[in-house]
Amino acid sequence: MSLANVRGLVLANRSTPQLMMAHLKLLSPQYRHLGTSMPESMAVSSPSSVAPPSHTDHLHLSSHDYKSILEAENQHRCMDKMRNLPAFPRPKTLTPNKHEKNVSSVLIALCQERESDLVSLLYTRRSRHLRSHSFQISFPGGRRDPHDACNVDCALRETEEEIGLPRDRIKVWGEAKELHLPRTSSIVPVVGVIPDFHISELHLNMEEVEEAFIVPLNSLIMPKATRHTQFRSGYSGPVFAVDHYRIWGITGYLTHLFLHSLLPPNLLPDCLKTNIKFIRPFKIPPKPAHHHKQSTTDPSMRD
Repeated sequence: MSLANVRGLVLANRSTPQLMMAHLKLLSPQYRHLGTSMPESMAVSSPSSVAPPSHTDHLHLSSHDYKSILEAENQHRCMDKMRNLPAFPRPKTLTPNKHEKNVSSVLIALCQERESDLVSLLYTRRSRHLRSHSFQISFPGGRRDPHDACNVDCALRETEEEIGLPRDRIKVWGEAKELHLPRTSSIVPVVGVIPDFHISELHLNMEEVEEAFIVPLNSLIMPKATRHTQFRSGYSGPVFAVDHYRIWGITGYLTHLFLHSLLPPNLLPDCLKTNIKFIRPFKIPPKPAHHHKQSTTDPSMRD
């Protein structure tokens, strides 16, 4: 695995699976800038199953493409789509619980990288100290507090608390439609741009965040990075495999929706034009009929 593009505080080239897994155990903050050079043999996944992509297309965003993506016209088109996202179809088997009464906001940050033409998305890995979803990849954000003026205020406050990024560094595009998801709080994605960004300017709160990293848009739209997983509870969802990171679950779902909103049709690769449903129930084979009659041929059933 080549990590030649890693920038920030961690610059080691970890070329073996042992080193790759060992660095996840470090207690110090982790800052990463990722590529997509990880061999498939080293793939590790938290979901129950991850299917490799069957597509061969590869769009590469140019400097001109990055510039056009961030222009006002595309910004308005993107946010219009984000405000009209489809409802998340709820599986019948998942009954509501108390967590669904809460509202959270997350920041989907487009990072204009310093001294380069790259535009990346900013992710965090949740701290090992958290009681739920520890070590999982997420966007900065959290539950809305009573004193938050709005969803944007919540996302910016949580971002500053988690990774030390001041709110005045973020040019907010707006907030998306509130997404009602099963078994968790509803989520309001807030989209913003961080100009002249460098990963080293982050200051992580280790009680909440284990590490922070950025993934270039080009890495997320590569065919070998786009996958899906089938969960045991009966639904499937998108997965983005970049180096040894697996962006899945709600974060993978939000990433997929955002890329569909951000990228104009001529820049949307075939590997993202999937018909995979986010809810795809599977049929469980019927259980064999119970025979209450005592068998005369089975020795274990004899008196």
